[in-house]
Amino acid sequence: MPDASETALRADWYLRGRLRLRHLRLMVVMDDVRNVGEAARRMATTQPAVSRMLAELEGMVGARLFERTSKGTFPTLHGASMIRHARWVLGDLERMGREWSEPGGLGVETLSVGINSSSAAFLVPRTLLRLERRTAGVNVLVREGSIEALLPDLQTRKLDLVVARLGAGTAGAGLSTRILGEEPMCVCGSASHPLASRKRPSWKDLAAYPWILPPRGSPVRAGLDMLFQREDVRPASRVESASVLNNMVLMDNSQALSVMPRAVAAYHARRHALAILAVELPPVFGPIGVIRHDSLEPSPAMLALVECLEEEARALSQAP
Repeated sequence: MPDASETALRADWYLRGRLRLRHLRLMVVMDDVRNVGEAARRMATTQPAVSRMLAELEGMVGARLFERTSKGTFPTLHGASMIRHARWVLGDLERMGREWSEPGGLGVETLSVGINSSSAAFLVPRTLLRLERRTAGVNVLVREGSIEALLPDLQTRKLDLVVARLGAGTAGAGLSTRILGEEPMCVCGSASHPLASRKRPSWKDLAAYPWILPPRGSPVRAGLDMLFQREDVRPASRVESASVLNNMVLMDNSQALSVMPRAVAAYHARRHALAILAVELPPVFGPIGVIRHDSLEPSPAMLALVECLEEEARALSQAP
């Protein structure tokens, strides 16, 4: 194999080498399982066939793609690069299939947006209404999940954008972020919670009740843990959840407390579904922002969605 410094691909290398989709799928499967035998099983073929495909690929690119070790088969730097691009290609083909099969057909662009729990629960729905009034021919698929689950799908083009609270976990390589604004948080309980009518409950008052905590590793959890440490309290907690609906049901049937974006909490408080406690929380939870892959050119529909997000974020920040 040529040295890494000698490896330079022609622009049409994949045509000259007769690259096939099964080669790309093999790269992705190998990255997932790190084992030739398991890769062969998942692709319904034999280990010699997998080895031949890998040899074909390495011959095309002129570089070793995987190294076998006692702990498994791991990609080289060239292999990691090909895996990244293979996931993009396969992800784009999957998206094209969805686009062709959805209502409206080829005249409608579909955007896939990931949202990180409650931090985008109020901003994104209002943004989608704004986008609908402004732009025709766009479908938006919204998927909620943890940032750990969303970012890999953003990297592989299964998602176009992620709207989330920004923190250390959102600063991945190859990703660009745009801050939309700060989103104040508040402490919530059921409408009938004993502290709901208290003028200024102390942190020791709050710590006397069970808490529904945000998941570990999230920016909100990091900020809340910092406040608990600063106030020298350790509330009891048996539940970690970022789901607004789950938390509301738990609070409604217990005396548990949780934190929630103030705009979301105010919406439900107006409907007497919960109470916002009179506790001032400092801005330690990180801003809300948009995350996208910085090496992919955004489409006009994606740019329109980001513009609507920015406008809605400004409108929410100016709301009383």
